[in-house]
Amino acid sequence: MEASEVVSVVAEVIGWTALGGALAFLLLALLIRVADGRWLRTEAVVVDQEHGSTVRWFAEGAFHQRRLSSDERAHVLRPEEEPAYYKEREPDRLRLHDPPAGRRIIRTVGFVLLAIAFVAGAVGTVPLLFS
Repeated sequence: MEASEVVSVVAEVIGWTALGGALAFLLLALLIRVADGRWLRTEAVVVDQEHGSTVRWFAEGAFHQRRLSSDERAHVLRPEEEPAYYKEREPDRLRLHDPPAGRRIIRTVGFVLLAIAFVAGAVGTVPLLFS
């Protein structure tokens, strides 16, 4: 077996393995996106009242508000302008923290594996073209 054949076989194995992993990671990221939906950034204002705290935000052309639990209120850094995230399909839902980074990490790993698969495919076909 010549060196070019060995390179071609190794590149093909790496390419197929990376492609399978990429498809699995990207499918998982898609399933998480479908289940959780898309969260968009907005600015929220926390209003402290005698009967509790309320958070107010503007989303999808309307103002929304909801009560804050004591745990949520304890994590508010700046009541006058708090970064928040509302659900695109349900603007009445609000998070006062960043959406979990897990989906972003899974999607990035999927794209990196996809790039590795394409590079391995190119490396595997170059020796065949010049032999």
